[in-house]
Order: sequence, then C-alpha cells, then structure tokens
Amino acid sequence: MGNGDTPGPADTSQRPARLDDGTSARISSPPPGPVGLDARSGAHAPGNAVPVSAANIADQVLAYPQGQYGHRVGDGECFTLADRALRAAGARSASDFGRVTATADYVWGRAVDLPDLRPGDVIQFRRYRYDREIVTEDGNRRTTNTDFQERPHHTAIVESVDGNGAVTVLEQNVPHRGPVRRNQLFFSGGTTTSGGVTTTVRVQGTVWFYRPQAR
Repeated sequence: MGNGDTPGPADTSQRPARLDDGTSARISSPPPGPVGLDARSGAHAPGNAVPVSAANIADQVLAYPQGQYGHRVGDGECFTLADRALRAAGARSASDFGRVTATADYVWGRAVDLPDLRPGDVIQFRRYRYDREIVTEDGNRRTTNTDFQERPHHTAIVESVDGNGAVTVLEQNVPHRGPVRRNQLFFSGGTTTSGGVTTTVRVQGTVWFYRPQAR
C-alpha cells in the first residue's frame, strides 16, 4: 500500500498513544503484566540455549534493518521488514499476537509508552502526520521553511530516541515500495527557539509503541 502498509491483527487491550490536533501526544500507560502471549523478556530457550535478554533482542532487531539499509526487503512492505527483523532476532512477530487480517493494526510485543521507548522497539501507525515549520530570523531577513511526513498505516523500527518527542526510525515502503531508509519523525508537538531559529511541530493520528518479546 502506498506510504503505509497492509493492516494486521487488532488487539483492543493495546491502548494507543493518540496524537492530538497538533500540539502533543496523549500517552496512556499499557495494561499491567504480559500483553498477548506470555510476554517475558529473558525467557529461556529450549535445550541448552543461552537465555535471551531484552537487550540482546533489541540489538538484533535493530541490526537487521541497519544491515539492509538501501535495499528492499522481500515484497517491499513495511510489515515485511519488521516481521523479518523480529524473527531473525528470535522474537515474536505480529502473527504470534493475533490473526493477521487486512483491516486492523499489528501488535508487535509488549506495549510501552513514549518516555520508555528505546532502540529496537517497533512503532505501529494509523493516520499519523507531523507538520514542521522552521522560521529563521537573521537581522531584517525572515525565512520560513516547512515540511511534513505522513504514515497512513505503517510499521517502523526505532533506531534512536532523539529527545523532545523526536525519534529516528528505520523503515521501508516510504515512498511506495521504497528501500530501507532512515527518517526522523515526531511524536509530540510544540515550539522551541534557539538563537534566531524557531521550530514549531504539530502532530496528529494514532500510534502504538511495542517492545519485542522473546519466543
């Protein structure tokens, strides 16, 4: 699908971060305890396998899209990138948390909030958009630049958490059928001024943040 993805299983126990009409993200805490199947990080694998830690999973999930940077993974859908990254890391994927359908939103692990987001987490988007305006004052000269990003229905992997609601993600199918690439997105809005530069960010839509879980 263009600039988004094939939807997946809905899980009403996952409370999303609903982004308001353009100022900030309203974040709800995830329900206590495991989400979906037994959501244990650090669970022991069968036999003599070494226990899988949450940190190890995160590192491996992130390493996959980094290793595929500039290439199209599989059919080019953003679901495919996340699915393969989690499976390569020995983590549960969307099909482990519910039946994959064409009309819902994927669940990728244990729900977390924006303040707890970290590299290797997965973000699911629904009707997301940010608008950014940068105004530069230089003496009597005033320059205004604007940009925006939209993710109507999409999945991305967190590469870094940059502060002030900014997150750098690795994703594909942006633009349509585009290869794995890096983009900075915003999940809270507001206005900041540094020197002669004033930046205003507005965000809207719904997003879910997930922490991958060991199989």
